[in-house]
Amino acid sequence: MGWYKCDMSELAGYPPQPNVRPARRVYSRKYRVWARVLLWTPIAITVVGVILGLGLFAAADADPTHSSSALGYLGLVVWGGLAVLSPVLLGSFIAGLVMVIRARN
Repeated sequence: MGWYKCDMSELAGYPPQPNVRPARRVYSRKYRVWARVLLWTPIAITVVGVILGLGLFAAADADPTHSSSALGYLGLVVWGGLAVLSPVLLGSFIAGLVMVIRARN
């Protein structure tokens, strides 16, 4: 004779509970907006910084005078700022990505 498996509800005389999935969590509109902001802001800042740096390098290279060398240094400052801000930008991107995935599921 094998062991009989039963719930406490069967012992108490209640009918067995149906196998129902738990309700899906609903995220607010504010949460979804912040998810998109945290996802797309670092992408936009990075793209603008790279294009600005390349534009400043091109402008400095196009003019052979000495007064345009400041533009090249400004391009280096822009790229240095991106390098310094990269952990913050990456953290914001990852947080936004996780929030967007949670809101979709």
